Amino acid sequence: MFKKLRPFEESERGSVTVLFGLSLPALLGFCALGTEVAYWQYNERTLQNAADAAAYSAAAQMAQGRDEDEIRAAAESAAVESGFDPAASDTPYISTPPAAGAFAGDDSAVEVEIVTHLPRMFTQVFFHEETITLRARSVARTAGQRPACVLALDPSASSAMTFQGSSDVVVAGCDLAANSISSNAMDFSGATNVVADCASAVGGITGEHNSLTLTDCARAYEGARLTPDPFRKRIMPQPNGCDSALESGFKGSGTLSPGTVCGDVTIHGDLTLEPGTYIFNGADVRVNAGTRLRGEGVTLVFLNGAEIDMNGGADVKITAPTDPADEMFGIVMFGDRDASGAEHVLNGNSATSFTGALYFPASRVEFEGTNVASPGACTLLIANTVKFTGNSYFGSDCTGLGLEAPETSQVVLIVE
Repeated sequence: MFKKLRPFEESERGSVTVLFGLSLPALLGFCALGTEVAYWQYNERTLQNAADAAAYSAAAQMAQGRDEDEIRAAAESAAVESGFDPAASDTPYISTPPAAGAFAGDDSAVEVEIVTHLPRMFTQVFFHEETITLRARSVARTAGQRPACVLALDPSASSAMTFQGSSDVVVAGCDLAANSISSNAMDFSGATNVVADCASAVGGITGEHNSLTLTDCARAYEGARLTPDPFRKRIMPQPNGCDSALESGFKGSGTLSPGTVCGDVTIHGDLTLEPGTYIFNGADVRVNAGTRLRGEGVTLVFLNGAEIDMNGGADVKITAPTDPADEMFGIVMFGDRDASGAEHVLNGNSATSFTGALYFPASRVEFEGTNVASPGACTLLIANTVKFTGNSYFGSDCTGLGLEAPETSQVVLIVE
């Protein structure tokens, strides 16, 4: 009988089953632990993606001049769209400039930190906490911010900035920028020759290959970020009565003092404007050939449909106010924000120059003939739409005037 049982005693075929049975709880435990850790890692990646999306969106909104509430709303919305669960998380921390890190104090950067809490599963056996806390931090920064001497503000116009005919336009030390989403937001045609540091448009750029020379970037940027209006917070001057003597003075020669003109004027003499603000309230201004017009610390304001038409051969030199306390500081011409149909024509001669900003946020400005500023000058043009058919020179060397050119923002980068 014992001989018959001996083969079973010597057999080892069932030992693996016994060992497997003994080790099964440990194997299941390690599998559960691995699954939970993988779950954490997945949520960490999702959380980091959400933080990156939030920081990118916040920086993009900041580049467009949005306020703090709009920046926060955009960041939180982007985080949710990327998988962030507000119900299981703390309120996202958003700081501009960043409070810590390599870009702390950088006004062009935004810091976002997101904290979420996940329930523990198997690991709760080893820890007395019911949740695990995950954190993700991201910093985004607008890169490539550059001064723009010529800016077209219209958000959708076709050919918002256009160069036609045989115009030669030099934009020294600064860029061209158009905020229109049109496929030809910036358009070059004819025998134009345009030189600029760089060019960017929210929409598209057409005809630039044969007409545009860029001196500080490899190519023009399409699909760029919006360039904020640098004077959007400036208060538009208001008329105070009508000065008939000033109206008559503009029709002759001599020295004039600031005031409000309510009737159309044609300038053809030799005039010097004393420092201050000259308001044309519904009054069109025509500057004839042969006119000599001078003014330092002067701003010309066009309200209620007033337009300026400056003919070729006019010799005009006007410098904006240089005192930062002056409401019109840095602005040579200020167009009505409500004058959507107004058109202003600036057509001078080789002696014509404007030092400061030509600001027509709701109007079309046409540069014809020759408008030249000497190299190193400060001449900025910010208008709803812009058309060039003549020769012009713009420069961003505004240190003497204390004026900063509008800044483009072509790219948003995740930097931390």
